Amino acid sequence: MKKGFTIIELLVVLAISAMLSAIAITYTGMERNQIALSVETAKIAGLILRAKELSITTYAQSPSTCAYGVSFNIAANTYSIFAFNPDAAKYSASIPPCPGAASVLDAGIAQSSEVVQYSLETWNIPLANGVHMQSGGNGDDLAVVIFYPPAPTTIMSRDGERFLDPQTTPNMTSLVYLATGDGTTHATIAVNAAGQISF
Repeated sequence: MKKGFTIIELLVVLAISAMLSAIAITYTGMERNQIALSVETAKIAGLILRAKELSITTYAQSPSTCAYGVSFNIAANTYSIFAFNPDAAKYSASIPPCPGAASVLDAGIAQSSEVVQYSLETWNIPLANGVHMQSGGNGDDLAVVIFYPPAPTTIMSRDGERFLDPQTTPNMTSLVYLATGDGTTHATIAVNAAGQISF
């Protein structure tokens, strides 16, 4: 009676072990991306809520900052909280006081002069590895959202320059589209005209 394994038996066991290891490693990588996607979705929704909260809590505290918002840069895969400081020349008035929300809606936003970094920690935040922003292809991508106090009024832009007019835009819900690096899993964050955030 022989004791031990033959070379064939050992090779079969090694081959099966190698296949199981490869499957486990691939599965772990996919799970890591899905977890990163879920975390980024929650972080972005939390940042949008933080901008809304800042607009309400700091209302009338800073004479130059009229509102707070969040901008999304699909090309760079970054997002930022910003302070909205209207350009006085655009409104033919001195700032303060802040122009009304209707005036801001009509004037649009000049990101080079009216968008000011809120804090270093909330400026150009990169997405986690394995996650990227993408266009939904439906024309409903959210580029900028501003929460204009005191209510606050939700003002959205899909191109980063012009704001949507709630009277002429039937669907005032705009979306941030996220996907895993391999494109297998997607998530969206929706902001509607009432400032409600869902994901």
